[in-house]
Parts: sequence; C-alpha cells; structure tokens
Amino acid sequence: MKKDEYRTLIRDIKDPYGLWIREKEIKREERELYLPESYTLFLDGDGDIDPGFAAALSEYGAFEGGFDFIYTDEDEEDRNGRRRDPFFKPDHSPDTLDSFYYPGGLTLISNDLIMRTERKGIKNNGGLDFLRECGKAALKPLHIPEVMYHAGSHHEYRYKDNGGKEDGETVLPESLAVIILSRDHPELLNECVSGLHSSAEKESLRLECVVIDNGSLEENTIRYEALAEKYGFSYFREEQAFIYSALCNRGAGLTRSEILLFLNDDIEVPEGRIFLRQMMREALKKKTGAVGCRLLYPGGTKIQHCGITLLKSGASHCFSGYDDNKVYGRGINRIKRNVFAVTGACLMVEREKFNEAGGFDEELSVAYTDVELCASLLSLGYYNVCLNDFFLIHHESLSRKSDSEETERYSRLKREREYFYGKFASLVKNGDPWYNVNLTGTELDMGVDVPTLRDRIPFYDAAALSSAAGYSRNLKKAAEGVLLYNIEFCGIRQSDAEGHENFLEISGWGFVHGKPGYEYDIQVLIKDGNRACLLETGRIKRDDLLIVFPKEKDILLSGFSVKIDLLSLSGVPEKEDIALCFAGKDVFGRDRGFITL
Repeated sequence: MKKDEYRTLIRDIKDPYGLWIREKEIKREERELYLPESYTLFLDGDGDIDPGFAAALSEYGAFEGGFDFIYTDEDEEDRNGRRRDPFFKPDHSPDTLDSFYYPGGLTLISNDLIMRTERKGIKNNGGLDFLRECGKAALKPLHIPEVMYHAGSHHEYRYKDNGGKEDGETVLPESLAVIILSRDHPELLNECVSGLHSSAEKESLRLECVVIDNGSLEENTIRYEALAEKYGFSYFREEQAFIYSALCNRGAGLTRSEILLFLNDDIEVPEGRIFLRQMMREALKKKTGAVGCRLLYPGGTKIQHCGITLLKSGASHCFSGYDDNKVYGRGINRIKRNVFAVTGACLMVEREKFNEAGGFDEELSVAYTDVELCASLLSLGYYNVCLNDFFLIHHESLSRKSDSEETERYSRLKREREYFYGKFASLVKNGDPWYNVNLTGTELDMGVDVPTLRDRIPFYDAAALSSAAGYSRNLKKAAEGVLLYNIEFCGIRQSDAEGHENFLEISGWGFVHGKPGYEYDIQVLIKDGNRACLLETGRIKRDDLLIVFPKEKDILLSGFSVKIDLLSLSGVPEKEDIALCFAGKDVFGRDRGFITL
C-alpha cells in the first residue's frame, strides 16, 4: 500500500463525516430563500442556513404539499469552515419530543399550526417548549434528511423542565397482567418475580401474573409450584413444542387486565427500581403501541437493548454490547424515544391494541415474533416507544451463541425473517422511519454511512478463488526483519452484515518489526486439495496494537480479515493448511514476500 493511501485511510477513519461530505452529500443549487407568508421560520442558536435549503424545500414539495412542520438534519461549523458532529435525525417522533427538541436549530412551521398551538393556551415565545408543542400537534410533518443548518456551537436542545407535558393526569388501572414463559429455570423465575412483586408493592399495583411452562423436568415443576404458592401467580404447564408466539397468546388469554406485560424469566429488576406505572402510563396513550425499556447485561455496564431497528442484515439491537457508561447519539441510550420495535424480553402493550394487531403471529415460532407485533402496531398507526431513562437487567448470556452461529437456529431465523419481510414488504422497503438514511445500514453504532474498513474485506467465491489459485512463487521467512502476527479467528460464519452466508473467515493482525505498516500487505495462503490459493485481505483498525507495541510505526491498520465462500472450497482447511504472507516492495520496486512458518 502506498503511504498516501494509508494516510488517507487513517484520515477517513478519524473523520468519517468529512468523508461523507466529500462523497455522499448532495450538492444543491444555491438560491435565495423566500418563504410564503403562511410560514414562520424559527432559528435556535448562532448557526447558518445552508445555501441549498431553498432548492431542497422545492424538491421535497414542502409548501405545495401542505406540510405544517418542517425540519432538516444539521451539523456544527467552526470559524475555519470545518464541519463536524452531524445530527442525522429521525422522522416524526412525538414521544422523542418529550425528551428533547430533536428537530434542532432550524424549523419551518405553518401559521395555522402556530395558531392551533396558541389556542391551547401555550404562549408563542419561540422557545423550545412552544416548538415542542407545535411538533406534537403537527398533522403533516416533513423531515428533510439533508444537512441544511450549520450551528456555530453545540446545542443539546434540552427543555428547562427536562421533560414533556402530559395531556392531563392519566388514570391508571390498579392491576397489570404479566405473562412469563419459563422452562427448567426456577432460580431465574424466582429472582424475576421477586423483583417484580417488590416494584408492584411500592407502586400499590396488583399483579395478575401467569407463568407458562412448556415441559420442565419433574423436580423443577415442583419448584415452580412452590414459587406459585409463594408469590401468588398462576402456573400452567403446556406440553408442546416451544412456540413463543402461541405460548404468549395463551398467557394473554388467561388474564383479564387492561394492560399486558410480556416478560422473560431472565429479567432482573434492580433493587428499589420502580417502573411499572411509568410503562403503563405510556402504554395507555392513544397513539402508543408497544412499550419497552433499556436492558443491560449482568453487571450493568453493557447494553443489551435500547431499541430495535432494521439493518441490512435484519432486525438489530442498536448499540448491543456497547458500554452503557457512555452516552450515544444525543442520548439514544438515555432518553424516551420512538423506535421501530422493542424486544419481547420486556414488552408492554394495551390489550385492546394487542388484539387489534392480532396478537403474536403464530406463523413465527421464536425469531421476529416481537418485531412482527411491533410492525403490526406501526401499520395500524401506533408509535412504539422505548423508555431508556431507566434500565432492567437481562441475563441473556454475553457468551451465548447467537442464531447466526448455530446452523439449525440460523435456518429457522432465515425462514422467519423471510416470512416477516414478505408480510411487511412495503414497510421494510420504506425503511425504519427513526433510523436516518444517512446512517450506516450495517453497524450497530448508528454511525455515518460511509465506506468502512470492513466494507473493504474481500469475499472470495468460486470464481475469485479459482483466479487466486496456482500460486508458485517461492517465499521464505523474513531474514531482514522479525514478523509479528497472530491468527485470532479461523472459523465458519453463517452470515454477516453484508448478506454473505456460510463462509470461512480468517482474521488477526500482523506487521514486520521496525517497518512502517503501510510497506507490507498481509495475504493468506490456503492449501485447498491440490491447489494453493494466495488471497488478499482487508485491513482492520487495531487500537490495541498501539498500546502493546508503542515503538512500532504506522501499525494502527495492521489487523486483517478475509472471507471465503465455503462452497468454493473442497473442505474446511486445517490450521496447518493456512499461512500468512507479508507482501511488499523493496526500495528498487521489486516484489518481496515473506511467509510465516
């Protein structure tokens, strides 16, 4: 790799938004902004409107379409013209407005909407509280997903009262139906129900709790019966295959309360946590569908769930596995917000809406059951909400194999994903309204949609592998330097974010001691039957190498990875059939290569 190319990669890694501006930002014609008399422009802060804003308004039919609440994406721009910190916003999110004024620094509001809001007794002072109420009352909002406002400094757009105003005090029912599925885990159920009852007692709430067991061992059945007597819940054994949707529907049919809470038996309620009435208050709102909350892995430092979105690989948990001690994306893991779906591990919904949506679709056994219910609610015009201002603990193991790593489970996942995508084809085609089109569709971190190092990882199918075969050049171990390397993973993956399936992945790190990292590219040499294939790899960023080898030069991109379609191989190669090659050129431009032993 050339030095300049290496430096460019480093720059783009450090400033992905700069890369987005150069490669993906739409360059619009500069026009002077003329507003109809029926609209008022609100600006917050010391920023500038983009010169292409007028052209964007025209293209999106902002005025002709009768939109009453118009906002755009934004970023910050310093005195030197350097742009940073993009805010790629969700589409209309009435519940997110209770957390902060996400429309941001530039808003166009119709005078009719302004007058309707004022008639509610809300004073038009141009402040965030007034703008929020306009946003919640909007009948035809429009989000233009382009950066049309450049703030002079960072703005959080928080409210002084740190929350939204409720439309009167909601009268909550005094009972709540809780449906829990459990099999051979009485110790987990005991912890779950104990915390649940503690919270209910503090909130003076009666629980109508039903536990469905689809075939525990006899000794565990006895323990479940003892727990049922201790906590006063109803215990039912259903001798059938585990079909999550059918068992949840059965549990809902055995209860009468107005609100349903579907809960995994491995949910732990932290001591002193009060949350049930908060969720109930949301669930009873006229436009609310399903309600979930932030879930953390045991230890309370890693995120398991703070909302589900649709990525290219399917329904995904944003920031799953990320450190919850950090705040992401304007507080995504801290605020109440609208989401495409919430996890069935802790899902509350009003019974009337649950029935309107048809309950859980029993064509789905495990995967996509919760996402399907949430999608049905969206199709009916409801908004799903995730309350990330508090958390529960979800004992889903961090080391548990995922559906994509177990062949049988992955096959089921694929079938159920295809069923879901067929049933909600138009919804899926339009994408997640609360996941901006300028965000990556492959990663969990909701980063800027630009080519990443992982996009550069080569994927070898039969044709590509054939062209890489027949390698005969004589390589030898480096004499002029020490090779430092490690193959960290060599195994089968069922799928990846780009849609590849059933492939061998080889990854790790390596460099030549004392040489700049850009001088050598790592290749993988695979022996496959009677042929040898020399494969190029993609570079991976490795911050840890800078710590372990502080005296080495330019080794940040010394990680590597390559993917090979298993159907193109005669079999899965053994460890001794794989070697690493460090390919580069000497000062005279001649090829040189060293092979690991």
